[in-house]
Amino acid sequence: MLASLTIRNFVLIEDAVLDFAPRLTILTGETGAGKTLLTNALGLLVGERSQDGLVGQAGDEALIQAVFELSDAEVADIPVLARELVPLDSGELIVTRRLSRQGRNRCFVNDTAVTLATLGDVVGALLSFAGQHEYRRLLEPAYQLQVLDEWGGDSLLELRDRYREAYGAARDTVGRLTDAEASRDSRARETELLWFQVSEIAQSGLSVEDESQLQVEQRVLARAEDILRSVSEAASLLSGDDDAADSLSLLAQASGRLSSLTGIDGTLDRLVVSLTEAQYQVAELSRELHGYLEGVSVDPQRLQEVDERLRTYADLSRKYGGSTTAAIEYFRKSSDRLAELESTEENLGVLEKARAEQVALGVALAEELTALRAGVAPQLEAAMKDQLVDLGMPEAHILVAIDSHPAWEDLQWDGADNVEFLLAANPGQPARSLVRTASGGELSRILLAVKCALAGAGGHETLVFDEVDAGIGGRTAVAVGRKLRELAKSGQLVVITHLARVAALADIHYLIDKTVEADVSITRLRVLEGEEIVRELCRMMGGRPEDTEAMAHARLLRDRAVGGLLD
Repeated sequence: MLASLTIRNFVLIEDAVLDFAPRLTILTGETGAGKTLLTNALGLLVGERSQDGLVGQAGDEALIQAVFELSDAEVADIPVLARELVPLDSGELIVTRRLSRQGRNRCFVNDTAVTLATLGDVVGALLSFAGQHEYRRLLEPAYQLQVLDEWGGDSLLELRDRYREAYGAARDTVGRLTDAEASRDSRARETELLWFQVSEIAQSGLSVEDESQLQVEQRVLARAEDILRSVSEAASLLSGDDDAADSLSLLAQASGRLSSLTGIDGTLDRLVVSLTEAQYQVAELSRELHGYLEGVSVDPQRLQEVDERLRTYADLSRKYGGSTTAAIEYFRKSSDRLAELESTEENLGVLEKARAEQVALGVALAEELTALRAGVAPQLEAAMKDQLVDLGMPEAHILVAIDSHPAWEDLQWDGADNVEFLLAANPGQPARSLVRTASGGELSRILLAVKCALAGAGGHETLVFDEVDAGIGGRTAVAVGRKLRELAKSGQLVVITHLARVAALADIHYLIDKTVEADVSITRLRVLEGEEIVRELCRMMGGRPEDTEAMAHARLLRDRAVGGLLD
């Protein structure tokens, strides 16, 4: 429900705040006072393009802001894509459009900046227009299809939901399969490359530990002769095989010299023990050096093998990440990707089968939906015909034309059908598109007929009628008023009217008045109460407030309208 509308510095409106309530809000005023500025402002909120000259003289920016109080049902009416872009919940919704004098537009939904298209999607689901030269929503094929589906009731809407679910699943599968088939060549090239790389790394048997051991072995083999000579000399100095003095024999001599002195001084005894331990350590070190020599040999062939192996490590590290660790990680990821690619090829068959099944289901449900729509269309035509008779269009007839394209390639979100309302306004005339045939006044009454026929079954939007009473009077005007009052019982209506018989039915009555202040024209909006309403009704009937009889007639009209006695 539209709760309020704020308009600032918009053409002739300096600052206006309109509070709305459920049921029927009426706006009236002299011709030229600026009544259409209201619908222009609302039109900008539903996504219409702005024009030059809309920013008033009170600043460099115009602001139009609407506050809605949303129910869960109204939130559900907003397109899914818009709800994904801007999270929406039941409760207060604030939509804003700012127009700069330089031509820049800024749009907001709950303080989130959005595109003009998104703003239109959100507000367009909450407001419906009809008026002079304003074809708006009733002329949209999508809305006409929605009207037909709502007329069809729960069974049709449930079938439509089943179709949408099947269509969405099939479209997703078709898209995945199309992408998979389109990338088959690139996957084949990627698979071939990965197979080569994974095989190359696997055959090399890369190991961080192995590389480290090879690096040590390479250093030993490269200096094997130096190692053999130096270690052999060192071992001989510790414990030689000839009669030359060596470290071990010298330690033995030193120990023998001190052995006769043990027991004299504890400090000396400890030194003798250390000397004996040194003999054992030197003997053990000598044995280890001799043992180390047994593992070292001059082997040019083995050195060549180690060098080649380490070159393999260096080459693979350079190709796959700069180190052996990086190359091993590349091998792991490439192996996983290779398995994924092989799985994709296997899944293509599964996807092809799923596509065939899901497309067949989508087509079948679309055909069933078409048949159901075709069955209820004549009933909707008859219901709208009855309403149009009451609204002063007794000769008019609306034909609901259904053009179906059940092939999968032609299916859309709402099925296989393009729906268009055709109007035959007079006997003997062929039915033609509303866009080409209906005048503004006729269009307003047709939308009123549609809404009355639906009896609030599926619509939650606020309805805005601009001069729904254009070109009518007398009993037809009364009938239009009754229809508006009837429709307002289950929804919210905003009506701009010239007819006192319609204005008398208002639950809230706004007067739009243009004045000149300091040579500047200004349009103001204010809510009328009590006698103010009577005076405005008197003006609309051509009377003057000082005319007692005219005021009495206006007061009687208001009283009878409030009491439901207007005829």
